[in-house]
Amino acid sequence: MKPLFLCLPLVLCAQLHAAIGQWQVLQDGEGGSIKVRFEGLQKDKYLLRRETDGKLFETSPGMLPAEARTAIDAEAKLLSEELPKLSAMAGHKMFSGTPFEVRPAQEIADALDLRPESKTKHSASWRSYTGEKYKLFGARPYSVALYAGEDGNASILSAVYSNKGDFKSGVGSGEDHFKGKSEADEASLAKAMEADEKAVLAAISSVLGEPKTQRFGDSRNTRRVVRRWDWNGHSLILSSEELEYVSLSIVPLELADGGGKTAKVKDGDIRKRLKEDVVREKNGDVYLGQIPMVDQGPKGYCVPATFERAMRAAGIEADMYLLAMVGKSGMGGGTSVEYLLEEVRSQVRNKGRRTKDERVKELKVRDVKRYIDEGVPVMWTMRSLGPYNDTANKNTNKRRSVTDWTAWAKEVAEQAATVIKKEGEQDNYHICMIVGYNEATNELAVSDSWGASYERRWVPAPVANWASSGGLFMILP
Repeated sequence: MKPLFLCLPLVLCAQLHAAIGQWQVLQDGEGGSIKVRFEGLQKDKYLLRRETDGKLFETSPGMLPAEARTAIDAEAKLLSEELPKLSAMAGHKMFSGTPFEVRPAQEIADALDLRPESKTKHSASWRSYTGEKYKLFGARPYSVALYAGEDGNASILSAVYSNKGDFKSGVGSGEDHFKGKSEADEASLAKAMEADEKAVLAAISSVLGEPKTQRFGDSRNTRRVVRRWDWNGHSLILSSEELEYVSLSIVPLELADGGGKTAKVKDGDIRKRLKEDVVREKNGDVYLGQIPMVDQGPKGYCVPATFERAMRAAGIEADMYLLAMVGKSGMGGGTSVEYLLEEVRSQVRNKGRRTKDERVKELKVRDVKRYIDEGVPVMWTMRSLGPYNDTANKNTNKRRSVTDWTAWAKEVAEQAATVIKKEGEQDNYHICMIVGYNEATNELAVSDSWGASYERRWVPAPVANWASSGGLFMILP
């Protein structure tokens, strides 16, 4: 978002406030007035928010008469005094005195030691699964994620503390997430959650005072009572759901004031965007080039992570931890697709989208082609077995040096004929996305929620069918 600039002289019509974030009435030289709130400094400008439309704008101190400048200088002084306290409380220099929405997200990611997770034309994200020594707001978060919009400026920060997915999980990351298991039990999780909630509550309250409570969430099943602090254009939202998770989100004030409900994106806009994001290569590859990645981390959250990706691609905000809750995920992972589908259908309808699910006895390119051509990813239930992954990894690497695609098609067919003769175990049940196809080589492009290296792997369609459980689910514009 580009800040707006106000060029008319302003006169303060409110008393000097002793706290940041108070609305004040300013009059221009032509008898009009606007209600604004001071929200920081950007270089040598005052950064103010206009109440009527929530927009931020900049104005030079010299454009304000003495009385107005005195009041805003007082707030700027208070802001500068609070910043070191906030940095000490957070344990990281993540605050700069301007709202996230006008700060490059990379700045905040660097301050929090977050790694890039996803980068598309429409959004970006950073995420880290932390170690025992990492602390944020007085406690160790297992996952810290930062999201940015098209402009590269930060939108939401999400830190998830003790939770049933990550807590005492012995599960591996990526393909290894089928190995190991969670060692957590309800009593130990409840104790850890209580300690984390108390630590975060005490840390933030020590600087920003006692929080207020409100209802927050974008749907009936995700609405919950939260604690909220407001500071300098941000709202800090602390959630604790029994035997589910403790989380802290930093969101724009506007989103908090709206109870967490996000605006609908026009159906026509999404349809156009999805089609524009389809990539067609000379070798016959057709794939979706702008699907956001979500790394589920060392836990069995393939279902909620994959659904979050598909929902974000369709212009619907989502969070895998919330989806895991409504999907009744077990300790360490394992989510009921049926439970989760009910919630996803509800959220999709509320945002003006529609869903479709199919069962296929034999998975072929033609089953997904019509969806990929419209820019729609296909969520696919399957078994992530060793021969399947070995084939996907080997072929994806080898494809980079292929020059004779006719010969490659023959090689792929011979390879597939060997794999499908193997006995497929009824194990490693998984859900991922089909994001592309090549009719000439009879291949499908698949995407797992395991990080950037799994963004797109190519598998012969017969091998995909060999591993398939037959379920397809789409979110349609």
